[in-house]
Amino acid sequence: MGVEMDEVRRFKGAVFDLDGLLIDSEPVWMWAQTKAFRELGVELTESMQLETTGMRMHETIVLWRGFFQGIEIDPVGIRLRLMELVGGRIRESGKPKPGALRALEICRQAGCRMAIASSSMPEIIEAAVDRLGARGMFQALVSAEGEAHGKPHPAVYLAAAKKLGVDPGDCIAFEDSVFGLQSAKAAGMHCIAVPEAHNRGRKEYAIADRILESLEEFGELFLRR
Repeated sequence: MGVEMDEVRRFKGAVFDLDGLLIDSEPVWMWAQTKAFRELGVELTESMQLETTGMRMHETIVLWRGFFQGIEIDPVGIRLRLMELVGGRIRESGKPKPGALRALEICRQAGCRMAIASSSMPEIIEAAVDRLGARGMFQALVSAEGEAHGKPHPAVYLAAAKKLGVDPGDCIAFEDSVFGLQSAKAAGMHCIAVPEAHNRGRKEYAIADRILESLEEFGELFLRR
């Protein structure tokens, strides 16, 4: 009876963001975006890039056009260039964030159905999951590029829950960005936030159910309702 009750109280789904949460790809994106824009003859600063963390590519391009109104930014061309740069670097040398692989294994062993819910391009998601050696752990890989709205709208998290066949309220979500956290909470999920060092202390993270400095702090007990 006790075991049955414990299972009832356990989250049935675990939905993970990708960039900056499972794989240390934020520096890769910084490098790739800086390089791509230097090829256009302009400097995309770190502060400009931080404004777009967690956003989809075509929404990011809208902001970039505002930064560089005199520069023609071809959305297809910049997407392909970034896919080439980011995808190539991740395949060659992408590294998991501390505790990421262990957190995935804890959720898998607990019987959670697992998904990725990312703003990244599908090709980048595929490259990262393969680099992590984690493809077999996930029942769904969902890109916000395929949804009508990107984060902080809940669409990508709702789509992930639907593909898992799990009610959003029975899912635990893992996020590093403010937009991602807002997206998961709007979907009705319990959310663990793992902010990057430069974001720690931002008041927007107060809506998280739990805030960790690293996924190394995550444990099986966190999966119990």
